This record gives sequence, structure tokens and C-alpha cells, in this order.
Amino acid sequence: MRQFSRRLFLAALGSLAAAACTSGKATSPGERVTTPMLAGDGPADTPTRVPVRQATTAPTPTPIPVRAKGIEARTLMAGTPWQTPVSVRSSGVRGPVVMVLGGVHGNEPGGWTAAEIVAAWEPSAGDLIVVPRANITAIASFVRTWEEIGDLNRLYPGDPNSAFAMERMAAEIIDTAREFKVDVLLDMHESWAFYAEYPVGGGTGALGQTITSGVGPRQGELAKALAERVNPQVSAREQMIVRDGNAFRRPDSTPAPGQANRGRSSLSIGGHVPGLTPVLVEMGQENQALDRRVGNHLVVARGLMEIMGIL
Repeated sequence: MRQFSRRLFLAALGSLAAAACTSGKATSPGERVTTPMLAGDGPADTPTRVPVRQATTAPTPTPIPVRAKGIEARTLMAGTPWQTPVSVRSSGVRGPVVMVLGGVHGNEPGGWTAAEIVAAWEPSAGDLIVVPRANITAIASFVRTWEEIGDLNRLYPGDPNSAFAMERMAAEIIDTAREFKVDVLLDMHESWAFYAEYPVGGGTGALGQTITSGVGPRQGELAKALAERVNPQVSAREQMIVRDGNAFRRPDSTPAPGQANRGRSSLSIGGHVPGLTPVLVEMGQENQALDRRVGNHLVVARGLMEIMGIL
């Protein structure tokens, strides 16, 4: 009988192993076969076909349409004694949206005069929305406001069914900001005294030359960056001071007539319009001529729009 050498014996074993591996049902594409455990590792299992998870592509977000270049004239509270114009200027180029309010209080002419000038500016990117005379009847009588219509800067986010005209106005301002997906809202105001000249605090009558940003994604850096841009362009007395807007809460209850409610000022709008950061600017009236206050408002407005990249 022929004797097998050790080399031939090992070769034969290799052939048997190869035949065992190729026997049985072939695997289909997208499957893999697990190898049975070796002796001593535990009982061998029948090969298991494990589906391979196919890679998926995340859907591409639908971009916000770019508005065609041009000017659109709108009206808030149309058909009422409080109707007031809105200017919408679109650059035709994708970019941020800035909204400007003036005339929220009828005895603060620096704000509404500057806002009317800003309404004529042409953005180079994004959109510019301006409500120059938000409380038009109060402006006509040169009063802050009246108790029977409410204080617009205490009534956000507003209510379209409210008995207070300015609370209905607040609701329309909020709706406009949501429609255009406003990034930053600039509210132009005036106070009597200068904040820096009343270190102990003079209340709302001594907020002149301040910048305050409310709740929003740019709250931390925007007011500071704006003051740094503006202050080299104004006098030593007119330096803008950054105030902390975190103290302005956003309660939902409507205040009673004549009741001050600091939580419902325009600094709360960022809590009601996603992605929006509000900025409230006050110019001091005491010993500061109207044309100078208007000029300071325009420096602030231009600085903000340059920071946002729309001018």
C-alpha cells in the first residue's frame, strides 16, 4: 500500500476545507456570512445572513426664497385711525433681514425722524423693513400715548382682538417680523436725561445714550459690537452705553390700562419670533438738539446694518 507523506496529507486536508467553504447556498449582494466558532470557543452556529444597512442621504433644507429687488409699500392696521405705512426694500440678493421701528412714543421725534430717513436707504443684500411712525395718532398730538389705546412698548407680543389699539398694532408688528423672518429689530427711542449722568439711576427718564439687546441668538455680541462701532463717531458726552437686556422677562398676561410692564417691551420680541434679536436704542434729549439726536440714531442704524452686512 502506498504511504502518504506528511506534505500530501496536509494538502488533502486543505482541499477538503476549501470544498466545505464553497458548499451550500451562495450569499446575495448586501449580505455577509458569519463564520462558525471554532472548537473550544462554544457550539458552532449555522451561518447567519446579516443585512447591511444602506447609507441614506439627509434631505437638503429648502432655502428661503430671495425676494425680487424692489420696494413694497404696506400698511399696518389698515382702515383704522391708527393705520401707518411700512416700507419694504428688497435687494434681490440673499442676506439678513433688518426691521426698524420709529415713533413708538409720540413725543420722541428723534426716533421717527431718523426712521423716515432710514426707510429710503437701499440695502445691498437682504431686506430692510421700516415702520417710521408706529403710533401715528400720538405723534400727531406729540404725546407719549393715551391710556385708552395703550403703550405699544408695553404690549408685545400683542393681541389682534384686544380692546387696546396699540396691542393690536403690536400683533401686526410681530406678524410682519415672522413673515419676513426678521433677524434683527432696531427700535428707536428717546429718553430725557443721559444714563451716564445719573449713576444712581434715574429710571426710564434717564436712559439716554444706551443700547440694550433683548433675548435672541445675537444678544451677547450684537449690542457690544454696535457700541464699539458707533462710539468713535460721536462726542464724549454722546457715548453709547450697553445695558443688560436679560432682566426683561416675557410674561403672557396683558397689563391693565396704565400699568407699566417692562417685560412686554420690544426687547421681548425675540421670544416670540424665532431667530430674531431685538435692539432698543435711546437718545438723550436734555441739552441735545433734535438734529443731533437724529444724527446719532442714523449712526447707530447704519452701524447695525453694516454689522449685519446689508449695507
